[in-house]
Amino acid sequence: MKIIVTGGAGFIGKHLVEFLIKKKISVTIFDNFSNSKKDSITNLKNHGVKIIEGDITKINDINNAVKNHDVVIHLAAKISVEESIENPTKTFQTNVDGTKNVLIACEKNNIKKIIVSSSAAVYGESEADIKLTEKSKINPISPYGESKAMMENEIKIFEENHDVNYVILRFFNIYGIGQSPEYAGVITKFVKKIELNKSLEIFGDGMQTRDFISINDVIDSIYHSIENGKNQIYNIASGKTITIKKLAELMISLSKKDLKIIYNDIKKGDIRFSQADISLAKKELDYLPKGSVEGIKNLLN
Repeated sequence: MKIIVTGGAGFIGKHLVEFLIKKKISVTIFDNFSNSKKDSITNLKNHGVKIIEGDITKINDINNAVKNHDVVIHLAAKISVEESIENPTKTFQTNVDGTKNVLIACEKNNIKKIIVSSSAAVYGESEADIKLTEKSKINPISPYGESKAMMENEIKIFEENHDVNYVILRFFNIYGIGQSPEYAGVITKFVKKIELNKSLEIFGDGMQTRDFISINDVIDSIYHSIENGKNQIYNIASGKTITIKKLAELMISLSKKDLKIIYNDIKKGDIRFSQADISLAKKELDYLPKGSVEGIKNLLN
């Protein structure tokens, strides 16, 4: 089996490619290196991973890259909510138009399956204690979330008219080693503050909830999607929730440091409540998240 990973030099991509190498799978990385550095994947290249520099917004780049592959794992995207507010056009060009190019390339090259990274941002605002299912209302509150919702719709429309098997994974709040400072989630940002013995910064009152998922569980979900799931969308999360305030207190406690929590104005585009129902992924993808507090503890160490 030959797999090509768009955005393969990014945070999720590098973890995924390392995992696939261990599984003795032939892997190609396709990336424009706008969110990553070439020297960060030198070790992968040394393990026989093919590197193709290109951009999904350029149809010839992606069309030539996917030739002679069986599966496309599409991770390339603009992922910053703040950046999407400042420059929505660029976000839509990459996340929507770029994905259209990937789909066209898949169809032209008889790709067996495309696995696509989406986001919980498509749901927008929820209510406390409500678990979001894949059938929950789509109502994004940021251009980023809107771009991912539009991307999903383009994939569904494309599948109706072409023979392309897809799996869309809606990732919730990912954390893990190697997250870039520019696009880091709150856990990674808290780790950095703790390392520097600085106060932890919370935007809003800290009562907003999140469903955090470890990078290892993300990779597990992608791997299981290679053989399982057909033309379906899945929530990928832990299925558990925690407030940002409790998270900050927990991480300070685990660090055994005497640090304060500072509260600032809430950021535009931030979602108040977010928790996933992952029963469909468990049933159809054989997905079973293993992430726990130990994962956060390892980050602090």
